[in-house]
Amino acid sequence: MPKSSPFISKSKYLTGLQCHKLLWYNYNAKDEIPEVNAGQQAIFDQGHIVGEFAKQLFPGGIEVAKGIIAFDKVIEQSQKLISERKPLFEAAFKYEYAYARVDILNPVGKTKWDIIEVKSSTQVKDINLHDLALQWYTYSGAGLSLNKCYLMHINNQYVRKGEIDPKKLFIQEDVTAQVLEYLSQVEDKLEEMVSVIAKRSYPRIPIGPHCSDPYDCPLTDMCWDFLPKHNPFTLYRFKSETAFSLVKKGVTDVLSFGDEISLNEKQQIQINSIRSKKPHIDKNGIKSFLNELIYPLYYLDFETIGPALPLFDDSRPYEQIPFQFSLHIQQTPDAKPEHISFLAEGMDDPRPELLRLLKKNLGTKGSIVTYNASFEKDKLNKATEVFTEYKKWNKGIQERIVDLLDPFRAFYYYHPSQMGSASIKAVLPAITGKGYEGMEIADGGTASNEYLRVTFGENVTEAERKNVRKQLEDYCELDTIAMARIVWKLGKMA
Repeated sequence: MPKSSPFISKSKYLTGLQCHKLLWYNYNAKDEIPEVNAGQQAIFDQGHIVGEFAKQLFPGGIEVAKGIIAFDKVIEQSQKLISERKPLFEAAFKYEYAYARVDILNPVGKTKWDIIEVKSSTQVKDINLHDLALQWYTYSGAGLSLNKCYLMHINNQYVRKGEIDPKKLFIQEDVTAQVLEYLSQVEDKLEEMVSVIAKRSYPRIPIGPHCSDPYDCPLTDMCWDFLPKHNPFTLYRFKSETAFSLVKKGVTDVLSFGDEISLNEKQQIQINSIRSKKPHIDKNGIKSFLNELIYPLYYLDFETIGPALPLFDDSRPYEQIPFQFSLHIQQTPDAKPEHISFLAEGMDDPRPELLRLLKKNLGTKGSIVTYNASFEKDKLNKATEVFTEYKKWNKGIQERIVDLLDPFRAFYYYHPSQMGSASIKAVLPAITGKGYEGMEIADGGTASNEYLRVTFGENVTEAERKNVRKQLEDYCELDTIAMARIVWKLGKMA
């Protein structure tokens, strides 16, 4: 074992189960692993918030070695606190090669303990059971008498009414039997991982489904860089298992596909477009779509937040709550679109004001154009289930919504630069030559995280808040003007 890493923690054990190459890098070349991006950090932060909230269910619990990182000191303090026979948070133990900190160690009777792992997910996952198996191995090896293993996760059917009730927010599942099934594998897995870490160079692991299961691997760019631009994974709705099988055989370029590889019509269009280096244009299809549009056109886009801990009454964990919209209204095909926007202020529920402004500005006739319409439709349906005074209005709105994704999903238009994607991020630059480059906020996930941070977070200056809100306005506005530009370009093709 490298002297700097004399043990395998829970996270490293799970890393080793996913990929030995990634495990090796974590111990021997950690500086070559890309830093955690803002989106991943937001997920980690949310998990921490959920974990802190779960502690409310164990009054009198003791936080072990808060702020202390040195594992030997954490272990020492954990051992001292065992005799207290109180719930322990983040207690740590080491046994052989394994080291683990337990979310909650709960005393049972005079001598036994329950392991409680808290997750921000809404169900038990296989990776959670492996996590708990390592914990059982470590804690029992360190001398604890264990009773049961529990996985405490979010109840996504919980509806907030007033203050969040932690007893209703969480579901605690007894997973002891499943965990003990994995327990026999732990020691062999650890020894195997120790052997991998001690090697001078990383193991040669071919790419496979494990690259994104159970987590997206940070080494993907490095491991996948041998693939050409137009590889089997960029083919529209091509089965991933087939793509991996082809790559294993050395078939890495879609232009080298033989007749033995079965392709559907859209995949064939994509390959033909790559080969010709020209866009595929189905004028009849485009014309049929454009004929569905009724002016004035209302280009509409929402941005949403969906935290694990619901922020507002009558909302559920992870329910996507719209906090912003951009609306471009175009009266005639040649008219310049008029822009109207909404970005919620303060910490109140944004849905009432959002619905009020939409009702005011969406008129009573004309197509409401969205991209991936099921999203906007669902958010309106969910919001009006709570604010029922808008239900009748919403019914009329739903009937007017048109999905701009449809002509691209149908391959009425396809450009080689889309790389098999029909998303607006791929279509806009392909069809107009202009995309989202240079935007401070350029995707919905970042928009959601940044809005939450500057609205509900701590230590945010007023200047920073204003700057982020300006970035949010710019991003959401681009989404709707992009749709207007795309429709205009389609009209030129038809």
